[in-house]
Amino acid sequence: MLMHARTVAAPRRPPPSLPLEPPEPGAALLESLGAIEAEDNILVLGRDGPNLMCALIRAGARNVTHLCSFDRLEAASTSLVVVPHVASLDWLERALSPVRRALLDNGRIAASVDALATTQTRVRRMLILHGFSAIRVHPSGSREVLTAEVPAFGHHRCA
Repeated sequence: MLMHARTVAAPRRPPPSLPLEPPEPGAALLESLGAIEAEDNILVLGRDGPNLMCALIRAGARNVTHLCSFDRLEAASTSLVVVPHVASLDWLERALSPVRRALLDNGRIAASVDALATTQTRVRRMLILHGFSAIRVHPSGSREVLTAEVPAFGHHRCA
């Protein structure tokens, strides 16, 4: 008896490619900011600033400044303030008044806070009390990024 055996070669597939580089620091925060190419001046406030500054420049930002403290913010000097890590809600409460003064009309703030519902509610209240509007929440792993805008009455933000 003859037996026939037939072999079929399986198609060669390349191994799954793994990312060669680690993820961008603050990638979730950058994603929540949207298009930053149109921002004139971006201010990174607080710790974790240098890594985020580099990421913003690689993403297309033209002018990025990092300050560890909110004590010497110049009035109407920036279009976007990014707080990569809110250490405490008391710190944020003290910082919001100088940050609000530093923002231009239609300026924005983005702050990364703990993902607790009570924290989110308290931050929303602080933002509203300081005159911010269009408050949005963007999930970012174990944290959340809250973004808000300074309303410009009579002006419309170009999209």
